[in-house]
Parts: sequence; C-alpha cells; structure tokens
Amino acid sequence: MPLFKSAGQLMDLGQDQLLRGDFAASRARFQEASKKFSEEGNAPMVQVAVAYSLLAGLGIHTPGPEDYSALAQGLAPLGTQDMKVGPTQVPAAVLAREAQILAESRTLLSAQARSPAEYADLARRYQALSLQYRQLGGQNLLLPDLFHQAPVSPITMAPFMAAMAEEAMGEAVVLEHPQEAAEHNQNARNWWTQANELGKAQEAAARAQLYGRTAKCWFCGREVTGEGVQFVTRPAEMGPWISAGPGAIGSTDPARGVLFACKGCASSIDTVADRFAQLRAKEVQDNLEAQIEQLRRQVHPLA
Repeated sequence: MPLFKSAGQLMDLGQDQLLRGDFAASRARFQEASKKFSEEGNAPMVQVAVAYSLLAGLGIHTPGPEDYSALAQGLAPLGTQDMKVGPTQVPAAVLAREAQILAESRTLLSAQARSPAEYADLARRYQALSLQYRQLGGQNLLLPDLFHQAPVSPITMAPFMAAMAEEAMGEAVVLEHPQEAAEHNQNARNWWTQANELGKAQEAAARAQLYGRTAKCWFCGREVTGEGVQFVTRPAEMGPWISAGPGAIGSTDPARGVLFACKGCASSIDTVADRFAQLRAKEVQDNLEAQIEQLRRQVHPLA
C-alpha cells in the first residue's frame, strides 16, 4: 500500500471508519480528502468530502443546532446525489432536510420567550415544525440512528411540536384572553396524550382548568377570568358569615378555604399588609435593641 493515499483512498478509509463508529478519525480522513481534491481542482468532490466531514462530526460530541445547520448547508449543493450512510445509500437532499429539522428542533426547544409577540412567533415555528415531522412519515430519522443517539420518531415528534405550539400560543394570549389560553392548553393536552407525554398532558389540563375559571372579586365585585392571571386566591376563615354572594359566579371556595381577589384589589391589599409588616418588624427590632441595651447596662453599670 502506498505511503501517501490518494483522495479516493482517503474517502474509502473515512467511510470505513464512519461505519465502525470512529467518527473523529473519519472526519479527519474526509478533511484530508477534501484538501487533496481541492489541489486536483475537483470542485464537485470537494463538496462531497466536506459534506461527509460535517456528517462524521455529528458523532464526536452531542450536536447542537449549529452542527445540524452546517451539515444542511454542506449537503444542499449535492441535491439528489446518494450519500453512503452506514450500510445504506441516502439522497443528500433527504439528509439535508433531516438536518434542517433537527437544527430547528434544538433551536426552538432552547428558546426563551419574554413577550406575547415572542411566544406567538414560537408558536408559529413549532406548528411549522410539527407539519414537517408529519411529512417525514413513520420511519425514525436516519441521522440520530447513525450516531447511536436517542431515536427520533416523526410519529412522536409531530404531536410533541404541536403541543408546544399550543402552549406557546396560550402564553401569547393569556394576559388579555385567559379563556382562549385555556382552549390552547386543552388542545395541548390532547397533543401531549398523542405523544405519550402523560405528565405534560396533566400539566396542560391543570392550566386549562385554571385559565378557564371565572370568579367575582370578594372586595370589588368585578367578574374576572383566569385564576393566577386576572384573579388570585387569599386564605380566609370560612363560616356561616361567609357566603358566595348572589349569582352563579362565586367569590369564595369554601372547600379550599379561600376568597377570590382580582389582581388590582390583591396588589393593593398586599401593599398595605407589607407596610404594616414593616412597621411591626421595626417595632420589634426597636424593642429588642432597647432590651439588649438595658441588659448591657445591668451587666456593666459603669460602661
């Protein structure tokens, strides 16, 4: 065997190492092949070698969105050209689409929204991603399987992303329209159930129940919707002197031992309570300091 391998031999060696799971060595061989192809002026094969090096790189560490995005860009020029993925041949365009979907998945799952507009944008992107997963069919994605990572099933991921979309849309509207947010969370519950995420389904159902609840403020009588959003609970002693008041919408929940207070009344009451608490704390502190000073003088009368 010659001491210096040709670009083609390096490609074959890289393929063998990729198949055996030696991803770091495989990437190095493909990078060497790319350099040799470049020196030979073989631009098409440079693109192929670069794409394979990016592919092998996914197995070296847990890939992030930038790794999948780079792979999608590297595969894009190859179109329908077959890529050898383990023992199978797969069109580059198929792998590129998978890489784009995985990049978007990781980007969205780590995204933090801070405003209704940002939540609405996340909801739109989650919904689009759900549709893309659904269009992939029933087979697990090839890229995670190639690198022995957790399998990614479009059948599971499609409802998962749809549930995320509904929850994000719920957060986008909850401050102004709690009832609408309740509906979105109920939809999320159904999608979580399809994705076999029963814990998340229960959480969404609980939010739907809270957001859809209507009460009358005990203090001002205003009707409000959305527990924890437009109104809150305050513990109170229940007895025959407490009644829900006239009408179907109550101001208390005797079973929980609470009154309902709109956010405006609750914040006003809390402000007053905090002021009295601070005054009482200062009074206690002053008394304690006076007692300490008295004891000090008793122990050291000449001090």
